[in-house]
Amino acid sequence: LFLLQGTSFAQEEAFEVGDRLEPFSLEDQHGEEHRLGPDIRVILYSRDREGGSVMSDAMEGRDGAFLTARGVVYVNDISAMPGLVTRLFALPSMRRRAYPILLDREGELTARFPDRSDAATLIMLDDSSLTSIEYFDDSSQLGARLQALKPESGDLGRPD
Repeated sequence: LFLLQGTSFAQEEAFEVGDRLEPFSLEDQHGEEHRLGPDIRVILYSRDREGGSVMSDAMEGRDGAFLTARGVVYVNDISAMPGLVTRLFALPSMRRRAYPILLDREGELTARFPDRSDAATLIMLDDSSLTSIEYFDDSSQLGARLQALKPESGDLGRPD
């Protein structure tokens, strides 16, 4: 069954510029639910460990207010991670982060998110439509790109 599910994910086409994301919710590393809707401007995403490392290194010294001001949500697909590893190592480490990390534990909600192996994905949105997709394998370049995002006011990405 697992192999069949993996195959169905692989058969789905990744989102492309111009595609529209439907609103959905994910829990963060503390179990709080976050709704992703039309107010989200940017999704910072990774499906693998290396991409996650690029993201976490780029966020060094930054907090949730930094992301919120820019309309950014930080999302990790952790579905491939063994449950024991998630509970004993990954979640305790994530809980020390000063920003919410939204977790797709099943891999279904982010199955169509574009990604590249060993890289972080930056998905730009306007009213839930993808306007650009960028890939970063260097944390300093990603950090500079995040810093360059224009802050705006509002409570984007806050828990429901």
